[in-house]
Amino acid sequence: MQFKGRAIIAAGLFLVSGFILAQGAGPNRNLGNNIPVQPAPDNSSSGPPRAGDISIDVNLVNLDVVVIDKSGNPIGGLEKRHFKVFDDNVEQKITNFTTVESPLTIVVIVEFTPFVVYYNNIYASVGGFVQSLRENDWAALVAYDVRPVLITDFTRNKGLLYEGLQSLKIPTTSERGLFDAVYDTLQKLDKVDGKKAIFLLSTGLDSISRHTYGETLKKAQSSETMIYGVSVGQLFRLYNPGMSQELNIELLAADNQLTQLSLATGGTTFLPRFDTEYPLIYDSISHQLRNQYNLAFIPTNQKRDGKFHKLRVEVENLDVNKDGKPDGLKAHARQGYYAPKP
Repeated sequence: MQFKGRAIIAAGLFLVSGFILAQGAGPNRNLGNNIPVQPAPDNSSSGPPRAGDISIDVNLVNLDVVVIDKSGNPIGGLEKRHFKVFDDNVEQKITNFTTVESPLTIVVIVEFTPFVVYYNNIYASVGGFVQSLRENDWAALVAYDVRPVLITDFTRNKGLLYEGLQSLKIPTTSERGLFDAVYDTLQKLDKVDGKKAIFLLSTGLDSISRHTYGETLKKAQSSETMIYGVSVGQLFRLYNPGMSQELNIELLAADNQLTQLSLATGGTTFLPRFDTEYPLIYDSISHQLRNQYNLAFIPTNQKRDGKFHKLRVEVENLDVNKDGKPDGLKAHARQGYYAPKP
């Protein structure tokens, strides 16, 4: 199914968008105006901290890890001794370990096309996730069709995010630049320190991006930002049983693309079939983000060759619920990193 039209998004939004590909003079390419220096101790800063404002050891590899049981429930309360980290199958010494909860920096990305809007209530499906954010979390809202547009800059004010969602009413093109939206957002979040995540509501389809799927996957693999995807493809197939086999295959492939992008970062993609599943999805994402372990190590292989290193985190299969049986614990973390180049 193809929807025809021309992409029109309010011109006022262009003035604040850091994601639009500049043509001619173009707008500012920053994410927005609210990424200042690291917050003051009184927590009164106007935006999330920048990674560039903090001195770090360039050889240190950081991993945010989520541990779930066989039922998908996040597990807290584990200790450093319960984990093992492997870099290209070589076990590494964990030098840093923390479970301290910290504020989140979230970018909500919404595909703004008829495919999504007319078969999905954006306000309801994304609004519930916004509601799950805490008062010290930072969030921004981005909508994309032909290109990504910053709708609401980083804020702690949920009301501003809701207003942004309510403005997404009349999509006028079926062209979608998913890979550009994800790639550019990951690139912007590289500048932000702390726990970072992307909440992505999308079909997983792409028709016009400058970046390829391979380039975007590579960017995700090297990112410290977790991607949590929510596909609307299942819902569309449910309400359109007579769709062509070609479109069905495209949507299945798109679901796989969303899944792989999430897995690369240690996140998860959800494939709901009914609107009633959304509350459970928000609850799962929120619990995973709030129950993370941060591990760090200095790689034994110090070659600066720019090559990709596969990472694997193992967790001891404990009997957490004390029922006499191991709980099938699994660790979710990003799949690797790229060594620096000389």
